[in-house]
Amino acid sequence: MLKGLLASVIGGRSRRDADRASVRSLLEEGAQHARAERMIDAERCFLETLRREPANPDALNLLGLLAHRRTHYDAAAAYFRDALESAGDVAEFRANLGMALEGLGRLGEAEQAYRRAIALAPDEPRYRLMLLFLLGQDGATSPEQLLAEHRRFAEALVDRVPQVSFPADRFDPERRLRVAYVSGDFRAHAIAFFIEPLLAARDRAAFEIFCYHTLRGADERTAEFRALADHWHDVSSLDDGAFAALVRAHEIDILVDLAGLTTGNRLFALARRLAPVQVSYLGYLATTGAKAIDYRITDALADPPGAADAWYVEKLVRLPRSFWCFAPLARMPAPLEREPADASPIVFGSFNRLTKVRPELLRLWGRLLAQVSGSELWVLDVPSDDAHARVVAGIAAAGVAANRVKTWNRLPPDAYWDRIRRADIALDTFPYNGGATTCECLWLGVPVVTKAGAMGFARSATSILGNVGLTELVAQSDEDYLAIAAALATDRPRLRALQRGLRDRMRASPLLDAPAFMRDLEEAYRELWRRACADQRARE
Repeated sequence: MLKGLLASVIGGRSRRDADRASVRSLLEEGAQHARAERMIDAERCFLETLRREPANPDALNLLGLLAHRRTHYDAAAAYFRDALESAGDVAEFRANLGMALEGLGRLGEAEQAYRRAIALAPDEPRYRLMLLFLLGQDGATSPEQLLAEHRRFAEALVDRVPQVSFPADRFDPERRLRVAYVSGDFRAHAIAFFIEPLLAARDRAAFEIFCYHTLRGADERTAEFRALADHWHDVSSLDDGAFAALVRAHEIDILVDLAGLTTGNRLFALARRLAPVQVSYLGYLATTGAKAIDYRITDALADPPGAADAWYVEKLVRLPRSFWCFAPLARMPAPLEREPADASPIVFGSFNRLTKVRPELLRLWGRLLAQVSGSELWVLDVPSDDAHARVVAGIAAAGVAANRVKTWNRLPPDAYWDRIRRADIALDTFPYNGGATTCECLWLGVPVVTKAGAMGFARSATSILGNVGLTELVAQSDEDYLAIAAALATDRPRLRALQRGLRDRMRASPLLDAPAFMRDLEEAYRELWRRACADQRARE
């Protein structure tokens, strides 16, 4: 009897072990399908896992991630809550719930979820970065609060590593300087429009350029940038130690970080001090919070002197004109030829990422459509029926019919540019403005209406429009934004004249004067290097 009981227990344990192995195998198979973009097959594996083990938290979490990717945020939130109920308060599941809530525009609840994830896993950078990006999108966050959160992030995770010093004989103030650019965006990316002048219009006699590409993958733009650099290094496979050793071996004088806290950043390596002068530029328009980043490149329109200086850990270096220099691609189409007497319905367009479009902004746009009779709103980067329904519902709050709102999924570049140039007026997002998108719209003959905020990321379009002489399109309040857009839409002769002249305005502006821009930037680099040399002499 004892032998039979023992055999029964062993047999039951073996079956349970086999069941668990089968579930693990299904989860692994589903994850492989997901990595290969076979989402239907991935979903099948995860649902089969739940059939065998109905409360499996990993399957629930993975199904939530699939739903989030499809922008089915309600379904995603439900899956993540079920995963939390099954597994307990797991940091990853809590943070993923925050992502779904953020997608639904429930920013307060998303913030709570991210903060709980941070409390559960204080050494995981990803959750802190998710919180920082959320706060940057939330108009209720003050510059002082955003600075404090960035400082907390850096003090907890970034600033803990020791920094190195550099040999005194490196500090010759007038010698040819080694400047390094660090980015994951040496590819077909919005930032690429502004990277090209850094390489193509530089003073080769005075500056030797190194590029460190931090993300895997390359395209035609990558090849162009590689050809323009003096030295090119793909560092995507290097850990922080190996990357730091490589940069130090190259004896870089000024390291320019083009990523900040965005994808592909190497902030943890830069925290070790890889060059005597380290600068933040372009990719992240807020403070990094890191003590090892000495300066941030900007201009007086993006960061007005005075209060703005206190909102960054870095010292602000304001270029005398624009800190943007736009290099349009040759294949971008010409602005649309419009008849002066064209009386077709006015088309407003939102061409920024949908993640920048908050519910409050949709309600404001709804009021604009209600004011401008017969007008339409085109919204790009709307990837699902769920996302379309949320956009339409936000606009409909002002009593606007659903058929006046048209949405498209993310389009390839040529179709995207063609869609922009067929609109009449582009509506910028706030508090997080468009940078490359604003320049693309203007180049394609479409004026942009923006609202100026406090910090750099909320004043991108203010800087761009100021540099093309269109400050009258910069609002200071929601009501001002409505009034500017409505007045432009209802003054057809003014609108058509403005559209016809936009490309020439761009050509004549600092935004397209790459040689003058690079003189300004390289003079700034030289001044920062001279300061470093003076500081070194003072220490000797």
